[in-house]
Amino acid sequence: MWGMKASSKRILSILFSAVFLLGTLVIYGNLIQPEINTASGLQSIVASKTNLLNGQKTAVAQVSQLIGQFQNAAALQKTVTLAMPLGPDTTGILNQWQAIAQASGVTLQSLNVQPVGASGPAATSTLVKKVASVAIAFSAIGPYASLKQFLQSIETNVRVTNVNTFELNALQGSGQGGAAGVYALQANVSSFYQNSQ
Repeated sequence: MWGMKASSKRILSILFSAVFLLGTLVIYGNLIQPEINTASGLQSIVASKTNLLNGQKTAVAQVSQLIGQFQNAAALQKTVTLAMPLGPDTTGILNQWQAIAQASGVTLQSLNVQPVGASGPAATSTLVKKVASVAIAFSAIGPYASLKQFLQSIETNVRVTNVNTFELNALQGSGQGGAAGVYALQANVSSFYQNSQ
């Protein structure tokens, strides 16, 4: 090779370059190109699985949100049922009033409970119910401040109740009221509930 002519060296150099180029193309075609195709296939699988994972995460988040809304709706329904029960719940009214009377220092003398018909349009949905009321006439005795507290407690009780009329009279022998005066209270109230019919 050292004793060759310059033109022969050039031809031999070109020939070696062509062999190396041909070898490079063979290596690229047989070894590198299949791995590129495999890598592209793996990338598409990773991309599709990532999209599937993101879709499932979104679905789980939406289901969790829906479950939370149902739980909130159940809590709201429970609160509404406390304020307006699904029926007259007369015993509940009496228990609440007895507790309020004891806390206020008032003595209940009489209670007259009368259910009143439902009002409003006919219920076409299970979510919207007619509103009905229980008319209650009662009399109680006690000091003025206690009777006032009793009426306020009835009006602000959890159960929706309206005081329609009331009359306050000083009992005979108790003077003009004052600190030791005992009064008699007669009142008519309406306590509301949801009518399921």
